[in-house]
Amino acid sequence: MGFQLIGWVLMPEHFHLLIWPDPAETTSLIMQELKKRTAQRILAALQQDRRHPWCHSVLAQVRLPPSVHSDSEFRVWQRRFYPFGIYSEKKRLEKLHYMHGNPVKRGLVNSPDQWPWSSFRFYYLNDSSLLAMDRMR
Repeated sequence: MGFQLIGWVLMPEHFHLLIWPDPAETTSLIMQELKKRTAQRILAALQQDRRHPWCHSVLAQVRLPPSVHSDSEFRVWQRRFYPFGIYSEKKRLEKLHYMHGNPVKRGLVNSPDQWPWSSFRFYYLNDSSLLAMDRMR
């Protein structure tokens, strides 16, 4: 899709991505496509496993009310995203540290290495088993 994945953290109700788009102006298109693809896969998995109570519950949470004028029945992700330009190595490391610390700050784990849905494992434990990434040099 024309970007390098530099960092990521999946949280219960949001995610953080640090990407290097090429060209930079394609960030909105990249985010639109990522949200679309992941929402489709998430919804398909939830609908396939409706026999599990939690799948039914999550589908109910992401179902749009009838008053919303949309061609979609569900909304997994918020419409907006918040881009932040990073122009130095210091800022890149600051953002990675913030992202990796988010599960700890929220009280989900005691340390970043305990949160499996994060690029922390790639950078500090050399574990790319969950998601292959692009290492910045």
